[in-house]
Amino acid sequence: MHRAVLAAWLLGLVGAMPVSAQEAPVPWRATLPDWLDDHAGPIAPPVPASEAPTATCDQADSPESLPWQTVWGVVGVRIFMAGPKVAPNGQEYHPSFSLDLDFNYWVWRTQGLYVFADIRFWNERPENGVTNGKDSWALGFSKRQFDLVGGGAWNYLGSWEARANAYTFNNLNRGLDFVHPAGLNDGFGLENRYYLSKEYAKLGHTGFDVARADFLSIGYYLTKDMVGNDGQTFKPGLMLRAYLTHDLGNWPAYAFGDFTYISERSLQAKLLLFDVGLAARPFRLWPLMDAWRDWEIRLGVENTADFQVGNVQNLWYASIRVIY
Repeated sequence: MHRAVLAAWLLGLVGAMPVSAQEAPVPWRATLPDWLDDHAGPIAPPVPASEAPTATCDQADSPESLPWQTVWGVVGVRIFMAGPKVAPNGQEYHPSFSLDLDFNYWVWRTQGLYVFADIRFWNERPENGVTNGKDSWALGFSKRQFDLVGGGAWNYLGSWEARANAYTFNNLNRGLDFVHPAGLNDGFGLENRYYLSKEYAKLGHTGFDVARADFLSIGYYLTKDMVGNDGQTFKPGLMLRAYLTHDLGNWPAYAFGDFTYISERSLQAKLLLFDVGLAARPFRLWPLMDAWRDWEIRLGVENTADFQVGNVQNLWYASIRVIY
């Protein structure tokens, strides 16, 4: 009788206990097999969801998190306000505007190989009888020059890139010939680049901005010829180049400079090409115009200095471009 009363009392006590007390946790190590007991390390307690680490903005925009993009580059137009230029046939003219295209395409993504092409189509102002005399200064122009530089690039290590390219600068003005244009410069060169900015880590990914990929490079022209400010052709050799940009405070704008030194085959200094100015992407200030965020306006000057003849030609311009 006493045992029955005692058993009933214990059952009532257990039923009255809180559930949390009935489910007292059993130490984890006690459940491990004996053969793991000597090797098991401390087990970290579960992390509350509120304390779990979240991805930062930098991690979200890291190259690994961005999708691949097969084609990228820049397309735009430059309008020249003043300044002469020497055509491939050695004659001086005044450009009206140029249509520019920088095109890049992945060939072997896993090995960092892609092809590129830089294309410029130059147009001449109404001068020297090349256009109808009734055409206005704004509407009168004639095709004058077509430049093409194309080849392959290999991102072989980190920020290092090797390039092989062929170039051709074609004069489109017929001159004294009523049928065919005269004047052509072409050749082949090698180049090795080192990219300075973090932008290059996004190469070939969505959001890669080729206009902000600063670099230094050294190269050599193996063949053939170019033209100087004196209108005479020469055989190019060593090439040194620097493309640099710098943000202007918190504004959606930056300063840029593109400098190229070219020597003769004998390593005697010949040309210094430099393109400097300011670039702005004003549409980034207005969320409603986000579709235009990659449009860019530039004000600058293209210069060609010929060391041997002591002459500098300046082309002042305004341009509008789209980075794609």
